[in-house]
Amino acid sequence: MAGRIRGVRIARLVEHVDHRGSLVPFLDPGDPFWSEPLVWGYEYTIRPGRIKGWGMHLRQADRYFVVAGDLRVVLYDGREESPDRGHFCQFHFTEGHAGLLHIPPGVWHATQNWGKTLGRVMNFPTVAFDPEKPDKQRIDPHSAAIPFDFRLRDG
Repeated sequence: MAGRIRGVRIARLVEHVDHRGSLVPFLDPGDPFWSEPLVWGYEYTIRPGRIKGWGMHLRQADRYFVVAGDLRVVLYDGREESPDRGHFCQFHFTEGHAGLLHIPPGVWHATQNWGKTLGRVMNFPTVAFDPEKPDKQRIDPHSAAIPFDFRLRDG
């Protein structure tokens, strides 16, 4: 169970490192994380100090593989029928600590790069992209339409 939003799943991945480099296994078709078919995939990047979001899909779940960077992924449950409606949860990923994150349809998400290097996320959504009918809604993260303070605090 991840945070307080039903349907959200996280899997922290083990990176294998030696003097030559590293290896991070992330796709195991037998793992329940990948139970829905692979139909589409892409990578997006986030520059240091930037926020990508808020975004939300009505039909698809997002399956993130957070590859690189110091990133915070913030989720907000906007689903009308959800008992978790209005709840937030957030996940931090750091250099060398990759992970998988499943974001169900109807859950708003934003990714913040709080580090000094380019953040990289691969997404394997459960529905292929349709340019005629994109399944994407957006809200400016600075609009206060979703009441989240993106400032980072110590302690």
